[in-house]
Amino acid sequence: MDYCTAFKEVLKNNIVWIEAQSCSGETVMMLKEGCEGIDELFFHSSPVKFISIATEEKAGKEMLDDILSQDHYLLVVEGAIPKEDKICNFAGMTCREILEKLSKKAISIVAVGSCAVNGGVIRELGDLGVKEFVNDKKIYEVPGCPASDKMMIAMLYSALKESEK
Repeated sequence: MDYCTAFKEVLKNNIVWIEAQSCSGETVMMLKEGCEGIDELFFHSSPVKFISIATEEKAGKEMLDDILSQDHYLLVVEGAIPKEDKICNFAGMTCREILEKLSKKAISIVAVGSCAVNGGVIRELGDLGVKEFVNDKKIYEVPGCPASDKMMIAMLYSALKESEK
């Protein structure tokens, strides 16, 4: 199966993509991918929900409340999770609080990019990877700065297939 076919399968599922402390490198890599339907991942009313600290003004608390009321979704985390709560906030919650709440209902969790995997280049400032905050679920990891678009698609597909077992 080629990666665009795998991506179409991924898009049929509920996905919550949260961008924490990040440069958006993985988002950019996915947008440049060129697969049909790639814009669905971030811009349209697909089963995918995208949370970014940069979009709070447009998406805010109502969107977050709606997402937090859902269950059975693939959680994708882009960006590091700061130890210092005041650095990363969205709709009145810290990135850590959002990650903790979302991870409880997620069928699988995928950390994309080195920042989400291990804190990346900003680890020296105290930022950490997803698995340092979530330890009750398997974390699928796609390292890289930025992570490869094809590897992200492959991991999203694999995580979804694994959760079906």
